[in-house]
Amino acid sequence: MYRIAIVTTDIKRDWASQRLLAAIRTRASGDTVDPISFGMKIQGKLDIRSKGISAGTYDAFIVRAFNRQGEIDYQYEIFQIMEQQGKLVINSMAGLSMAESKAQTSYCLGLAGLPVPRTIVTQDIKEALDALKRFGQAVTKPLYGSFGVGIEKVDHKNGEELLRNSLNKDGLIYLQEYIPNQGRDIRAFVVGDKIPAAMYRIAHKGQWKTNVFQGSSCQPCRLSPALKELCMEAVRVVGLEYTGIDIIEGPNGPVILELNGAPAWHGLESTINRDISEDIIEHVIHML
Repeated sequence: MYRIAIVTTDIKRDWASQRLLAAIRTRASGDTVDPISFGMKIQGKLDIRSKGISAGTYDAFIVRAFNRQGEIDYQYEIFQIMEQQGKLVINSMAGLSMAESKAQTSYCLGLAGLPVPRTIVTQDIKEALDALKRFGQAVTKPLYGSFGVGIEKVDHKNGEELLRNSLNKDGLIYLQEYIPNQGRDIRAFVVGDKIPAAMYRIAHKGQWKTNVFQGSSCQPCRLSPALKELCMEAVRVVGLEYTGIDIIEGPNGPVILELNGAPAWHGLESTINRDISEDIIEHVIHML
């Protein structure tokens, strides 16, 4: 029987990890491990352990979160080393690293010829203000972050104040042109080479943010063949085994906003009659 570990900091507060652990235990042995618990010994050969248990006893790790009470870079390196040793780590550290950085994601998707908003990343307020003039309306976001936290719409009226606030808080400005839309976006969930589900995320009347954690409503979405192919191309570029892809339907066609390396799916699961965690675990076991 396979042994699979969920990497998370607090299973009691982590809904997605709870769902994954339950799905694992229907077909394999499942545990949770805190990434801060890992240490390694280098004495001729490498020995990585978590609370005295050898990492080699696990067949796969599903990384949901690192522990910010410890050293994040070291935790990342631990799993990177395990990948180099042949251990299955999902999502991969390379994929997680790219998805974590909105700048890297935007750059690589654009380099591959996929539709992304015009974007500028800068530490110069003048450069940001010049870009805002070109964009007209724009959205500023933390370079690293999720759940729609810290995202602001900016224009010539409030732009300088909000951009200076972003620069002071984050040390840089990540600015994307605002894509006019119908007050909704698409969250497509990809697992391996399949898209088990997708939904529209609809902003409340008078609002523009569509993130579920910001209070949007959800409706099932049937993706066109072209949108499905766009999702798969994006996944291949970023290198994720499972992800939530956010797409906005602009006046000139669909535009990719971001990919999530450790996506939540409770909004999607409440919209459709499907256990997404089962899809993820089935894919993990298929890879072993």
